[in-house]
Amino acid sequence: MTRGELRRREQAVVAGFVERDGDKAFRYVMEIIDIHANDGVLFRFRPPKTYEIDTLESKRIFLCRPSIYEDNGDCEILFDIEDLCRYFMVEMKPDKYKKLASLVNKDFYDSVMEAIEIRPEFIELKKKIRDQALVSCFSEQYSEKMWDEYAKNSEGICLVYNLREIFINLPKNLKFYPVRYVDDRKNQYDIKFTSHEYNNGDDPEPEHLKFLLSCLTKDKVPYSSEAEWRLFYDNASLKDNEKGQCFDFAIKPKAVIMGRNIDRNKDFRKRVEEYASNNCIKTLRAQDIII
Repeated sequence: MTRGELRRREQAVVAGFVERDGDKAFRYVMEIIDIHANDGVLFRFRPPKTYEIDTLESKRIFLCRPSIYEDNGDCEILFDIEDLCRYFMVEMKPDKYKKLASLVNKDFYDSVMEAIEIRPEFIELKKKIRDQALVSCFSEQYSEKMWDEYAKNSEGICLVYNLREIFINLPKNLKFYPVRYVDDRKNQYDIKFTSHEYNNGDDPEPEHLKFLLSCLTKDKVPYSSEAEWRLFYDNASLKDNEKGQCFDFAIKPKAVIMGRNIDRNKDFRKRVEEYASNNCIKTLRAQDIII
């Protein structure tokens, strides 16, 4: 991914969730679509599960809760523990803080964070906040790695979409943004919760937007090669046993690529072929595509 592509992704996400300027964010996303987005092609790699075809046939899409991802840091909320500690000590115990000020250093903050992170109630709180957003992932990149990781070693399928068509026809209850890639997510200040959010009174929007920004922020290494876009729904409320939720999504794929090992599940292949035929969607074979 070029510097220009990284910069435009950053600009689009910051405009939408830091500057709160939807029109500006829209312009940046359209600029990405026009200039950088792989000629407008997006890929969505899917495993060989019958519910994948059921969802496509019903013109819906499944968005899952981030806590089931293998990457534990995906959509994870972060805290500026130094700022929060200083605020609570100065605000709540100013006299005691003056006496202890010389002892409060980085080691102190690190020890506080270590003690907090292992507490069950804190772990559950982070998970609850993390699962407020439901996510579905698309990629500008087509590779064997994507087949292996997201389509069960090429036993599944790859759905090919038009990026502009998704963005222009997006259902109003869903958001669609490029992921931005940063050098070190854990030290990315604009996604850390601080005393500012704590003191924000009755307006939850800044806190909520910061959380959504965290859902669109990933480390350059090793993730930028995926050139990911995310379709997401915020303010989700799921039961404990639910992995996600289906939403209306009438945008049809332009093509379906059959994984090179799809014949290991002939019933699934038949369902894919029937779906594609009934909807006039082109089918391709992965082994015929030169990367």
